[in-house]
Amino acid sequence: MAVGTVAALVLLPVAALLWRAIRDGDGWSADALSRILGSGRTWRVLGATVAQAAASTVLTLVVGLPVAWVVGTFAFPGRRAVRLLALVPFVLPSVVLATAVSAVLGPSGPVDLRGTWWAVLAAHLSFNLAVVVVVVGGAVGRIAPSLDATARTLGAGPLDALRRVVIPAVRPAVTSAAALVFLFCLTSFGVLVVLGGGAVTTLEVEIWVRSTRQFDLSGAAVLAGLQVVTVVAALGLLGAASRRGGATSGRLRRRRPRSPAEVSAVLGASIAVVVVSGVPLAALLERSTRLGGERTWSNWTGLGSVLEGTGLAVSPAEALRRSLLGAAAGAAVAVAVALPASRLAARRPGGGSERVLMLPVAVSATTVGLGLLLLVGRPPVDLRGTWWLVPFAQAVVALPLVVRVVAPALRALPGSTLDAAAVLGAEGRSRWWRVELPAVRGAVAAGAALAFVACLGEFGATVFLARSDRATVPVVIQQLSSRPGPAGVGQAMVLSCILVAVCALVLGILDAVGDRSASDRLLHRGRMGPWTSEPT
Repeated sequence: MAVGTVAALVLLPVAALLWRAIRDGDGWSADALSRILGSGRTWRVLGATVAQAAASTVLTLVVGLPVAWVVGTFAFPGRRAVRLLALVPFVLPSVVLATAVSAVLGPSGPVDLRGTWWAVLAAHLSFNLAVVVVVVGGAVGRIAPSLDATARTLGAGPLDALRRVVIPAVRPAVTSAAALVFLFCLTSFGVLVVLGGGAVTTLEVEIWVRSTRQFDLSGAAVLAGLQVVTVVAALGLLGAASRRGGATSGRLRRRRPRSPAEVSAVLGASIAVVVVSGVPLAALLERSTRLGGERTWSNWTGLGSVLEGTGLAVSPAEALRRSLLGAAAGAAVAVAVALPASRLAARRPGGGSERVLMLPVAVSATTVGLGLLLLVGRPPVDLRGTWWLVPFAQAVVALPLVVRVVAPALRALPGSTLDAAAVLGAEGRSRWWRVELPAVRGAVAAGAALAFVACLGEFGATVFLARSDRATVPVVIQQLSSRPGPAGVGQAMVLSCILVAVCALVLGILDAVGDRSASDRLLHRGRMGPWTSEPT
């Protein structure tokens, strides 16, 4: 039942998109297909989409691999803070991160790169640095010290040991991290909307523009179908590559830096994380207290009013209230569907049911949002005005995240515990409520918290479904950032700061209570799913 529900939640919107692509009124028509697929612009945009994803991946690996080696190899004061700082941008809504980068590389920053690919690459680097640090850093930490010592005994220098021992051992983790980063960037939307400035575009942005600005739903549906095909093809190619070779599996072993070179490496990695992850967040906070070149708190105190010229139909404070309530509702729905689904995935690891449960990560949020709009936006079932449509879409996007947290916890339950419950007469539903669920309540709470964060910051589907008088905070941030005038931009910075605080609080609680594996599984909220190996 749970698997069928998940499949329906994803496949029905996709089917609605494909149906719209080949229908014109009451008859069949290939006009949209020929018009979009026969346009040179479509293929140029597709090429730009793939190229920027590849460039972002290379940049992230160049910066992230040295940081991952330091974090995985050495135990040093502040290591936990460096790791957490690298992870914070990853849990932020994409529009919030883009707004933070805009505070440094936008019109109000020291250099204005908005509307260029450089700003987009910088935002993708900040967002995806955590992927490389967590996935590759864990693999580096599990390399047996005896391997390196043996290589040194046999006469290998530091560089030879790195080339012959470390690199082959972590190559599968590097491939998995690269696959993740590429797929995140391939379907990036909020970053392009805020930083692209209309000058740079990808398939995701083209879908949004055609459906909301040009009102060409048939053309947007064709582009969404092309986007789905592109993502599935990338998943197949990158998933096959990431399965080559084995991963490291030893215990985590870290040592203190000894030589001046190692101390310098630790210092350099820490500085890199501060620059890539910390500087945009600090600039965001600083920009929120500035209006027209003057220091002021009016951006914060004015959240309860709609500023003239912003075009908002709801105040930022009201949007924040609606977002918090909607995120709570979306997280509740995601947990309710994910719990039975996680139990099934735990019983049949790697099976077809697990792949079905990961369907939402194989389809971008913009495709889900536009598909739902087409599915429920016509008589006799016109649900566009209902309040629950946005939380429902957010729950679809967040559902795999809960599964990725709860299913491994259920799978790790000792068989002796379940056998003892069966001997005592607890079977089926009774065993679930009295034994299994209480045993994994920490994972359930972590999954619910992460689902809340994902729902709170969801933008790709919400931008299609949220009415102007029911806009969520990410939608309001995008609207304020795109309007001229310092007041609107200042309010966008304030709302972004609030979401940063909420996301950092959730992540800090998970890290403090020791459920770090749950926070790491945020890396699975995008395109990883069952096609690549688990992060270490």
